[in-house]
Amino acid sequence: MLHPRWLAAVVVLAGALTGGDAWAEAQRLRIAYEAHDGCPDAEAFLREVTARTDRARAAAADEAALDVRVRITSSEGRSRGRITLGKGEDARVREVDGATCGEVVAALALIAALRVDPTASLDPQPPAAGPRSSEAPDAGGAPDAGGAPGARGAPDAAPPAAADPGGPARPAAAGVSAEGAPGAGSPPQLAPPPPVSPPPAVRPATVPIGLPSPVAGASRSPQPRRPVERPWTLGLQGSAVSGVAPEALLGGGPFVELRADLGLGAAFRVAAEVASTGAVDAGPGGARFLRGIGRVDACADLFRPARRLSLGPCVGAEGGFLHGSGLVGKAISDVEEGTVPWASLGLLARVTASLGALVRVDAQGGPEFPLVRRSFVFENPAQLIHEVPAVTWTLRVGAGLSL
Repeated sequence: MLHPRWLAAVVVLAGALTGGDAWAEAQRLRIAYEAHDGCPDAEAFLREVTARTDRARAAAADEAALDVRVRITSSEGRSRGRITLGKGEDARVREVDGATCGEVVAALALIAALRVDPTASLDPQPPAAGPRSSEAPDAGGAPDAGGAPGARGAPDAAPPAAADPGGPARPAAAGVSAEGAPGAGSPPQLAPPPPVSPPPAVRPATVPIGLPSPVAGASRSPQPRRPVERPWTLGLQGSAVSGVAPEALLGGGPFVELRADLGLGAAFRVAAEVASTGAVDAGPGGARFLRGIGRVDACADLFRPARRLSLGPCVGAEGGFLHGSGLVGKAISDVEEGTVPWASLGLLARVTASLGALVRVDAQGGPEFPLVRRSFVFENPAQLIHEVPAVTWTLRVGAGLSL
């Protein structure tokens, strides 16, 4: 058995002897790209991939290739990207989000590059410049053709020597005369080595969008990122409703809201509410009204005048009961009470503000249209206490904790 160091040396030597075609062969990519307005196009995505590795290129129509499907959407001012590498059971899916679409494209391109080449660069690299000779041109103005470009990235290669004016223009290695015999003649004059710029520093700490470093293994999934906005909100809301009773109904109750990424900032809320008028003077006597309802609202945040402020319409439906009870007064000594069903539909406007990552406040208001309209009266003496109109008005203010 070979020592691991010798085994590694044998592998490297075997690769060098058999040629670099297997290492240099590029992975064909068949890219399906979809992005929202303002994003870089598919060609820019491919450039981001090939700038990190030279082992990837676009596939022709009849070539076998790795399927790369990219989809980038926009939600509340941020971009969210999804990349699928491969097909079927072997497909790998990754998701990232960022403040700009350019950041998301760069992150998805890095994921694709690491899939093709685990040694791909974290940062896009500029195209490699052609080799430049350090030999001075001869009297005719033509550069010395005897020098061959050295291997890229080998700083300890011997610099080419100055051309011998009395012989053919060709470089001489250190310790070898211009005629090619070791130690013969005077030692050649070596040109000073050109300045070697240090290689670009690798900064793993600046990997965009929390992607893993290639050193840690490109096959690992990126660490899950906490969503920008928490989808669930649990809170309380207060309400004031006019038209349902002789005076405004004041009350409130709890609610649960779910925000869904449907492209419109959609939100769905379920709430319970109890509201009362207190004692109402109704002439010969008095009355008290109480309403209990369950409510469902669907809202869309269509306008965003500021980062943490959104505006939009809501449609709602509510159902429950409306209870009225008489109170003894000057001319009323015998009172009764009654309960009727309650149902209505509403078309409201809503404004929502986010106070940090956890707290949301909102206000919504507008007309509602009762589906059940009843009258409340005193019988003796006969007097109308209240009749529910065709349109009522509501205002709700709520605050919740995002989960």
